[in-house]
Amino acid sequence: MNAITHFDFKSRSVRIVLDDNQEPWFCLTDVCKALDISRSSDLLQIQRGDVKNETPKRNGALDSKGVADYHTPTNGGIQKLKFINEPNLYRIIFRSNKTEALNFQNWVFAEVLPSIRKTGSYSARQSAYEELNRLCMQEKVSKDKGTFHSLGMHRRKYEKHLNAKRIQTCKANLQIAFEGVHHE
Repeated sequence: MNAITHFDFKSRSVRIVLDDNQEPWFCLTDVCKALDISRSSDLLQIQRGDVKNETPKRNGALDSKGVADYHTPTNGGIQKLKFINEPNLYRIIFRSNKTEALNFQNWVFAEVLPSIRKTGSYSARQSAYEELNRLCMQEKVSKDKGTFHSLGMHRRKYEKHLNAKRIQTCKANLQIAFEGVHHE
């Protein structure tokens, strides 16, 4: 599995890693905290299915193939934490009738999974970063033009003013976009 990415859900951090196939795995402890589930150990009582059809006997039971240990850096050092795959995440979300589960479900479906599937991160952040780079380059070119051409300081000041506003807007958008994500 790859490096851990932190996504914030209502001030709770949910650690996510991508496996070798770029499939997301979610830290079970973090998911339970976000969903206000007090005992994650109850979810780990995996019910084995029939040998014939391999379906879980208990509704909402986690599939053992979708639970893995991952050595994770924590405040207390490296610890072995349980991570669950996407289908198991859905099992937990769908079996809960709490408001937190619905909010979490909407967040995962609308932001996290589409973002991971499309780009491996929030695509809005990438485009905002690219826009900031473009504006910074435009500002440099504009400055060079003002130096090498005698178009006048008025045009240079106007371009500088416009670019400064655009750069501030991009920085604000980047700050908002990165507010919820922390990389280790």
